[in-house]
Amino acid sequence: MESPWYSLMTNVSVVAFVVSAWTQLRDGLERFGPRATEICFGAIMGLGAIATMLFPVQFAPGVFFDLRGCLLALAAFFGGPLAALVALIPAITYRLWVGGAGAAVGMVSMTLITLAAAFGHLLLRRRGLRLSRWHSPALALATCIISLATVLLLPLDPGTDDWGALMLARTALLFLAVMLAGLALTHDEELRAARRENQIYRQVMDELPDSISVRDPEGRIVVANPATAKLLGDTSLGAPLASPPHTGETHRAFQQPVQRPDGGTSWLQTLEVQLNDPHGRPLGVITHNRDITAQKHLELELDERQRVLAFAMAQMTDGVAMFDHSGRLLFCNARYQKLFPLTSDVRIPGANIRDILAAAAERREQQVGSSPADVAEWIDEITESLHHDAEEEVHLFDGTWLRVSTRPSPDGVSMVVVSDITRLKRTEIELLNVAERLREEATTDALTGLVNRRALDPRLEVEIARSLRSDTALSVILLDIDHFKAYNDTYGHLAGDARLKAVGQSLGQVFRRPADLIARYGGEEFLVVLPEVDVEVAHRLANDYRDLLAALALPHQASEFNRVTVSLGIAAYAPGQTDRSAADLIGRADEALYAAKSGGRDQVSGWRRRFNMVPRSLRVVH
Repeated sequence: MESPWYSLMTNVSVVAFVVSAWTQLRDGLERFGPRATEICFGAIMGLGAIATMLFPVQFAPGVFFDLRGCLLALAAFFGGPLAALVALIPAITYRLWVGGAGAAVGMVSMTLITLAAAFGHLLLRRRGLRLSRWHSPALALATCIISLATVLLLPLDPGTDDWGALMLARTALLFLAVMLAGLALTHDEELRAARRENQIYRQVMDELPDSISVRDPEGRIVVANPATAKLLGDTSLGAPLASPPHTGETHRAFQQPVQRPDGGTSWLQTLEVQLNDPHGRPLGVITHNRDITAQKHLELELDERQRVLAFAMAQMTDGVAMFDHSGRLLFCNARYQKLFPLTSDVRIPGANIRDILAAAAERREQQVGSSPADVAEWIDEITESLHHDAEEEVHLFDGTWLRVSTRPSPDGVSMVVVSDITRLKRTEIELLNVAERLREEATTDALTGLVNRRALDPRLEVEIARSLRSDTALSVILLDIDHFKAYNDTYGHLAGDARLKAVGQSLGQVFRRPADLIARYGGEEFLVVLPEVDVEVAHRLANDYRDLLAALALPHQASEFNRVTVSLGIAAYAPGQTDRSAADLIGRADEALYAAKSGGRDQVSGWRRRFNMVPRSLRVVH
């Protein structure tokens, strides 16, 4: 019979071989996806557990000890529940096939060790913790405790001479094997995480539209993205890049001319950040270059304006974030977090885009609908936009405007670039306000502040069309200030303008509905459009206005009434009339106004069909 020490050391060799083999095979297996990788990891650990059982230490007939628990614990803790199940099933099957007095207790021990390690894996994942080096001793200790606890269930005779020494050696080897193998797998995981982070950083550099390069203390370029070669020509690694001498600052920004391969000169906006080692010694300089040649040429023509623009460009820095296909944030720079001040604490690597957006809605960082359904729809829409080219403008709680550009890559990773466009947005709003003021000035009578003739015509057409659709009444009142020419001759044109304003303002005291439209029709004439008002109500309102004007008693010495009066003509369409037009309606009101003038002025006249009317161009009424 072989020495038990030989069997234990053989078990240690098997554990070392299996762990080493996994670290070598993992790169090739990961291309099949995370699930396949977990299954393969569990299968390799399970086969290793069977291999350790081929070299057992027999303590009693049918009772064997080996390091199978080490590999099962590793499979469950580092691979998760799926890998644990794949490793445990063949190991238990083999132990059952071997049989013996300790078979049942051995299967219980393997199951408990696997469950405990799997629980530790799930606990780390639930709390979002990374693997740490101290986890391996903890896993080894838990494995040894479970293994020793199950020994009590075995039919052993502790009176054997070397029983205690073998049990102590077996426990010590199990602890060392689990701890050392766990440390090896943890170190391998750390190396892979660092490699993934380096790939992300490199992709961020390659995708940025601006030139990014790293120079050593001698000024030689050691790292550069494709935009650098495009901006500066065929720049080879190791070639020096001319720039002003470094003065020792950790950050500096400046403008510099660069000779292009075609002989021309380009102007660059350059930002340099010094790189230091842990002891503070300089390692090199990160350089960010942006081509500002066009802006520089404009600066030569408009020097002061270009200084303002250059200042704005110097202050503008984009935020960058990378999301994987599931919406998990892989990387973001500090500027990205700073642009979203209320949710900067949740915009960290590992966070999901849905959680970030939910926090933005809850904290009211962005203007989103108030109902849960609106918020859910908004989150779905933004999450979906990660999978295709998209660009949107975002309005934050503090009035900041951001432009968010999304560019997905073929491997499912999406890059999001966020730019602060608040100044541009405010300028756009100011231009819209100016345009609105110009529109109002073009449609408003400058003297009275009422709607002018230019704006009246289309609005009256709209009211005509609306009354036809709804089959409702529509009335207009055309009024004219009596003897206005004589008023101007007596009091002067400034006084006449004042009377026009007084008449216009007093109209608003009678015709107060939001739908009522009061317009200066021309000269001393005013037109009131009354939607959904029939002729009787229009007559009452017109007389109410006559009474109001009489109460004001505005003096007019050239009038037979010794005060300012108006004549009013009313025309209306009743429900059921389908032949309607603005020209016809105003023509009728004009005829009624002429009738009021002819009847002695200071009166209201409604339109009646009559013949031989004097054309408006030949009338002489004041």
